[in-house]
Amino acid sequence: MAAEGMTDKEIAAKLSLSPETVGTYWRRILSKYSAASRTEVVAKVVRLQAEASINEISEVNECLREVTDHLLLELSGRQSSISGDHTELASIAIEALSSYVLILDGEGFAHYANRSIGKVVVTSGEPFEWSILQADRESFRDALGRVLNGEAELVPVNFSFVNESNEPIPLVGNAKPIFADNTTMALLEIVPA
Repeated sequence: MAAEGMTDKEIAAKLSLSPETVGTYWRRILSKYSAASRTEVVAKVVRLQAEASINEISEVNECLREVTDHLLLELSGRQSSISGDHTELASIAIEALSSYVLILDGEGFAHYANRSIGKVVVTSGEPFEWSILQADRESFRDALGRVLNGEAELVPVNFSFVNESNEPIPLVGNAKPIFADNTTMALLEIVPA
């Protein structure tokens, strides 16, 4: 309620408590969070909620990563059990994932995207970074380079796309190497931040 801008009197009325009781609760909350003000408490709680959301996304990403690895193997024909039906199912499954899946080559060109991101359409054969906010391009190139050069098996990525209205769409995820046609490529799994 404090995050919504309510005063102690308004909080007390809404919870059918006295303003003194609300004040007592605030003193306890300030002490618990080692905070000097209500604003600091609200900021800390929002940060903790964001961290919990990121942890939840990370767990979902790990599950999706395992499914994606299997499906990419199916799509690349590396498993002996593959048939036309499995390839179609693998394609449907990748497109149904809630995360965005992109495959980039060593030059940063898109080879596959399971969907558009917001109103940003990633086009095969175009440099992926054209869709990224200018300020985020260097850190993105560094992360992509670490993956493609074999320096890391999994690299977190944080960047923003720019939509048609020039508004940034913040994204988080991971990049990892995959191998297709004797070439190392980068698989990106990203979700809105």
